[in-house]
Amino acid sequence: MTQRDAIVYLVDDDESVLHSQLELLTAAGISVESFSSAEAFLKSLTTRSAGCVVTDLKMSGMSGLELQRKLIAINSPLPLIVVSGHANVPTTVELMENGAITLLQKPYDAHEFLDAVQRGLDQFVENRQRSTELNSIRERMASLSEGEMSVLRLMIAGRPNKVISTELEISMRTVDRRRSIVLEKMQVDSAPELARLVTLIEAAPAS
Repeated sequence: MTQRDAIVYLVDDDESVLHSQLELLTAAGISVESFSSAEAFLKSLTTRSAGCVVTDLKMSGMSGLELQRKLIAINSPLPLIVVSGHANVPTTVELMENGAITLLQKPYDAHEFLDAVQRGLDQFVENRQRSTELNSIRERMASLSEGEMSVLRLMIAGRPNKVISTELEISMRTVDRRRSIVLEKMQVDSAPELARLVTLIEAAPAS
């Protein structure tokens, strides 16, 4: 997934604003899709949607804040940029705490707008790469047998082979064999590397 494959989804009930934003992005060589409401955008959304969202805050129907809440509820990977001429402090705080890239105050200039979009696209690519890495780690971990998982847990806890042998009531030879299999399946060379992968999985939000 690269930025060339990404799309900026514009959501605004003001046709003139959509037209202005579309012209800016098209001139910058960025693919765009525009929607006159948050509801229309959500109906078009699929698991293959890639890029970032630029939405007005105050719209007829669903607001930009409500759209953000919906995207969070469905675990959407699309970063959000919000545009507003009159955002109050509580709304701004909620938008930013929920992960919005930025809140652009009207009137904003072209450079400011394009910079925010670029940050949104950068974040999407980073999120997709992180998701791919996490899925790969989960698949590798799922390939481990119950006995291998038991050894993995003690390995990352820093237990030496002799202690693992005693705690699991298995021979040292079996510990050595399972330890080698764990490292091979997880595609790492050491227990610290293995611990890093497990930490990444444990720290990741539930998918």
